Amino acid sequence: MPVVELDSRKPGDDAPKTIAARMGSLFPRCANPGCATGWIRLWRNRSVPGFEGGWACSAECMEDLVATAVRREMDGSDRMPSPWSHRVPVGLMLVEQGKITPAQLHAALADQRRAAENGGETARLGEWLLRSGVLSEPALTRVLSSQWNCPVLTMDGFQPAEVAGALPIFLSEAFGAVPVGSPGGRMLYVAFFGRVDRSVSYAVERITGLRVAAGIAGDSALRAAQELYLATEGPQVRFLEAPDSWSLVRAIARRIEAVRPVNARLVRIHDYYWLRFWRRWIPGGGLPSPDDVEDLVASVGIRPEGKDGISG
Repeated sequence: MPVVELDSRKPGDDAPKTIAARMGSLFPRCANPGCATGWIRLWRNRSVPGFEGGWACSAECMEDLVATAVRREMDGSDRMPSPWSHRVPVGLMLVEQGKITPAQLHAALADQRRAAENGGETARLGEWLLRSGVLSEPALTRVLSSQWNCPVLTMDGFQPAEVAGALPIFLSEAFGAVPVGSPGGRMLYVAFFGRVDRSVSYAVERITGLRVAAGIAGDSALRAAQELYLATEGPQVRFLEAPDSWSLVRAIARRIEAVRPVNARLVRIHDYYWLRFWRRWIPGGGLPSPDDVEDLVASVGIRPEGKDGISG
């Protein structure tokens, strides 16, 4: 039965209002602001699914909640600055720190340019200098950490099974990010190849609830660690390619209704949407075990305007 409208009560009769307030605090209301029924969980024969800390009283309300979340992620990503803007070029930093000479820098740049003109293999300047033997990997790693204002992370004690629930392996491979440790279960260290992608670290932070410290690691050690991470059994992952934003909303809402998680959260990393389902509450938070969660990674092929898209 729906909650009785308080306006129909006599002036001064605040007992029903007090009871309704207490019931609303004990039994969560539908989290959809546009819900026309005002259901609270006590009167609705469903306790799940949950989405981003709220509860939807029906599949229609869940679709509205998902649409709001997708719109938020679209708007937020559009405003996000390029992660590589305003960085001092690594070549200049290497020269300033005396790691290479100006002549070695000019020679490497010229070699890169000729390779590109001839259709040959190109690589980042640091990799080019490593191949030529004029720069060591530890020296390059330290310079990159200065360029990105982040720590140098090592793979000492890396146990991929301990962080398997931090990031879907598809996203790890796509963005060159490897969760490498979570000491005390309150912080998560994520290592990157050469460039720190703040969009990735911020998304992991929002999904896991842990404070994420992003850093640079040596390519050879990190490549070996990533191979171990990709080979480790993580949460079940489903993939979805939607033709437009509304199709994405409907597919996500249907999946939430099918899984019926106690909670779910959506984030966007560049062109991908990452949705995580929690099958049960995790006492104390922290990283879940792979069996406790399920992931969905989605992309949108075409983003139409007007009625076929999600607008504000």
